[in-house]
Amino acid sequence: MHCLHGLAFLAFFGCMCTVEAFRVQGVAAKGRLKCNGRPLVDALVSIYDKDRFPFDSDELLDQELTDEIGAFFLDGTTRELTNIEPELRIVHNCTNGGEPHCRRYLVVPIDSYFIHSGDAEVVYDFGVQDLSINGGEMRCRSHGLK
Repeated sequence: MHCLHGLAFLAFFGCMCTVEAFRVQGVAAKGRLKCNGRPLVDALVSIYDKDRFPFDSDELLDQELTDEIGAFFLDGTTRELTNIEPELRIVHNCTNGGEPHCRRYLVVPIDSYFIHSGDAEVVYDFGVQDLSINGGEMRCRSHGLK
């Protein structure tokens, strides 16, 4: 019986050590998006932690739609054992050729310099970008986007 209590204690302690090894990491980003010189409203902007292992999917840290002037501000955190690999992902319909079932996808890696451990001290500034110039890859679906 004492052996079972000892094993339970070791299992609990081992789990607690593992949880503590996962540290809080995050990133904040801001910017303004345009399309042909005009504010790009309602573009979906997200920060993801790109995971390289096949069994570990990319993790959404924060997400929002751009406002009436095309602006966004994101700040998200997660707990990870290894360093996060943040990237900014933008989904929009600027220069999609008027195709209702097509969107453009732009992925921008964020340098590790901008990673914080709870409160953003440095914010990644995407600046003002006109996505009609380099808007990313176009993807279309025959029965609409999901």
